[in-house]
Amino acid sequence: MGMRSQTVPQVKRQLDRDRLARIVDAEDVSEVPFDTLVGWFQAEVQESLPDGVAQTDPRNGDRVIFCPARGRRPHDYDDYDAEVERHQPHPADAATREAACIICQGRTTRVVDVAALSTGFTFINKNLYPIVHPGPHRPAETPTPAGQPVVGLHFVQWTSSQHDRDWHNMPPADCTIVMERLAALEEYLLTNSMPLFALPTPLDAQERRYVSIIKNYGRLVGGSLAHPHQQIWVSNIAPRRVAEHRRFQAEHGETFSAYLLRENPAELLVRDYGPAVLIVPYFMRRPYDMMLLMKDSRKAYLHELNAEEISAAAMGWHDALRAIRAIMPRIGRELAYNVVTHNGAGAGLYFEFLPYVQEIGGAEHLGLFICQGEPYSAAGQIRRCLTTG
Repeated sequence: MGMRSQTVPQVKRQLDRDRLARIVDAEDVSEVPFDTLVGWFQAEVQESLPDGVAQTDPRNGDRVIFCPARGRRPHDYDDYDAEVERHQPHPADAATREAACIICQGRTTRVVDVAALSTGFTFINKNLYPIVHPGPHRPAETPTPAGQPVVGLHFVQWTSSQHDRDWHNMPPADCTIVMERLAALEEYLLTNSMPLFALPTPLDAQERRYVSIIKNYGRLVGGSLAHPHQQIWVSNIAPRRVAEHRRFQAEHGETFSAYLLRENPAELLVRDYGPAVLIVPYFMRRPYDMMLLMKDSRKAYLHELNAEEISAAAMGWHDALRAIRAIMPRIGRELAYNVVTHNGAGAGLYFEFLPYVQEIGGAEHLGLFICQGEPYSAAGQIRRCLTTG
């Protein structure tokens, strides 16, 4: 008699509602008084504060924020992959596999926003290793040229409570909900955070706070935890790209996204979503770089988008990350990518998808990018990838 094959049950790694209930402070951040939110940060995030000062590279305006504590962040990409490799065939090791993710275990900071998805939920909490913080900050340990004081609030949005769910494999309606909650927090921060930034600054009062939204996936590009997430923060420090977008608009009389919508060749279109388009830029710096442009370039922030535009943006994220995750293993690259949101004056609103398919060399540090690919070929491969699944 032959041996009966054994079916190995699939273990769902997730943060469940019971664990969530132990760490939730609010389910809708827009209903939290701003001074209460600041108090929550000051009470909870204390052991891993940034220095609270920024310096500026005088060559190009790059801003440098000093955060030594971030070097102590937990990293689970390697540990989690090793656990899966060793324990996948053994159901008895389910607890070991789940324990590899501290988010699934609920061992994280308290939650300030929750929204149900078709399965599970998306949620937002405080970044335990923030790059900006409302203070008080530690005094500088060494004398340096006078820098700019830095204050702000730094959050993490966990795409889904389920460990294996992210933009690329979630239903479109769920992706839209995640984007809506990101937009809601963005609006809340831009609307309420001005009292936090009563600091000396050469900028106009309405330009004293900036909201930045990014996604890092993979240990090679700054990711630390494998549980899918985005980061969003508000601060008084403007990234260099903000000044570049403003300068572009002053010189060209239009936002950068409006320019690119008009000038980028039609052959580099990947997909049209109605209110948005996914493209490969004609100046592609690295193979498979993509941009998602909102067609109404008068809008500069997520929360300014209507329901149709929010859905289009969510679908653009869904497709771009689905393509990246399909292409990188085919070309022998470890999965790693960044997503950067460009917003505010001079930008319009657009998103940049940057797969880590080529290292940075010396020429790039001089501002000369040597791209080991060609944009028309890359656009064609991405389109085929999305068509064939």
